[in-house]
Amino acid sequence: MKKTSIYIIILLLIYSCEIVDVLENDPPNNLVAENVVENETDARALLNGVYTTITARTTDKYYMFSELIPSAMIGSMSRSGLGTINAQFSENELQFDNIFVRDYWLVFYKVIDLANNSIVQTEQLSSDLITEESRREILGEAHYLRAMATFDALRYFGQFFDVNSNLGVVLRTEPSNYVSRDKPRSTVAECYAQIISDLDIAISDAPDFSVTYRSSKTAAKALKAKVLLFQGQYAEAATLADNVINDGTRSLEVDFETAFSNGLNSSEMIFMTYRDENSDSEDNNRKRFYFGRAGNTWFADLMDADPRRPFTYNGATVLKTNDADNFRPTYFLRLSEMYLIKAEGLAFSNATLADASAPLNIVRNRAGIGDTPATNMDELKDDIFNEIARELAFENGSEWFAAIRFDKAMTLKPTIISSNQYILPIPEQEIEGNGSISIADQNPGYE
Repeated sequence: MKKTSIYIIILLLIYSCEIVDVLENDPPNNLVAENVVENETDARALLNGVYTTITARTTDKYYMFSELIPSAMIGSMSRSGLGTINAQFSENELQFDNIFVRDYWLVFYKVIDLANNSIVQTEQLSSDLITEESRREILGEAHYLRAMATFDALRYFGQFFDVNSNLGVVLRTEPSNYVSRDKPRSTVAECYAQIISDLDIAISDAPDFSVTYRSSKTAAKALKAKVLLFQGQYAEAATLADNVINDGTRSLEVDFETAFSNGLNSSEMIFMTYRDENSDSEDNNRKRFYFGRAGNTWFADLMDADPRRPFTYNGATVLKTNDADNFRPTYFLRLSEMYLIKAEGLAFSNATLADASAPLNIVRNRAGIGDTPATNMDELKDDIFNEIARELAFENGSEWFAAIRFDKAMTLKPTIISSNQYILPIPEQEIEGNGSISIADQNPGYE
């Protein structure tokens, strides 16, 4: 038996207690070391490890932090359950040595590094060991996952709201090692360009949509529409969101409740986490350990009479993501967001009031609140923001980032007094461990 084959067996044994076969007969192991990929089976196993990191329930918490941290920062949660350090998020007074900020940074770059390993290892396989169709699809999925993690790193740690800013994040497009470890921050424009490049590869080469927990051409188009919106490419974002709406792969559920009660089989989910009875546990129970009360805030007032409230949160629990019947999933992209991106893109690109209202009204009518009453574009923009908060609350920071995009964060949350608070500090560990970054490269307000 070859040495590398023995190594793969050892890895399978190590991860057997942690990893669940969520990929329908694909090997579920999380292979990360160099020179272990010898065939297509190994390449798919390595890709599976990227997904596993996003859904990991014990250490990495990519899925959980994407719900807790932004919700605490904008006040849709009055507390996030992150121990005594929680107050830094809810009071918008983050410190550069905050351990959860550190872990959030690290998990983004862990996903990026695993995706980079998947890309390099799969590209290096000779054509007699993998079909070209499989190679393209694996690479397409890996590029999507790298784009997703890079975009999230930029949104939380870079001045994503200013495309002319020098304060992007560290771009990593090759496996990190002692040679490649030291890298400076890139500009925001460079970060967006890399994210778009990765998504264009995914749109071309990722598989067609098949299941809600795998990346696909549809997911890549949806994420690109979102990235374009954040860039301020409003017309382009609206056009691509419309493409996703009409490409026939996804459709809105009949009502808001069904969008979540159908779990992995929901017709409007584009990308979400996978869990089943074997992979769910008390470690993932955000009701008990992490989610706090959606308290007496602007958000509670906004949701007070909304028909979606009973399916969004109760007095102590966020119901969407703590849905035990569906093993407590996390939602990264769903079709209703494409309608809202289309509405926002049109509203900010000089479309008519009627055209910009149309996609918004589809979401509002599905929710049972009727057409927007807006009579001018400013009123419509307010309605779009409110609808993002109500429809997408606790989903991947939607209400937090919308508050920034619509310039409402400082109005909604008195503890936010500067745009410096829109992003987190670069962690102490990165500044100390990356020879190309110094304290002078820290985000403003955290020096």
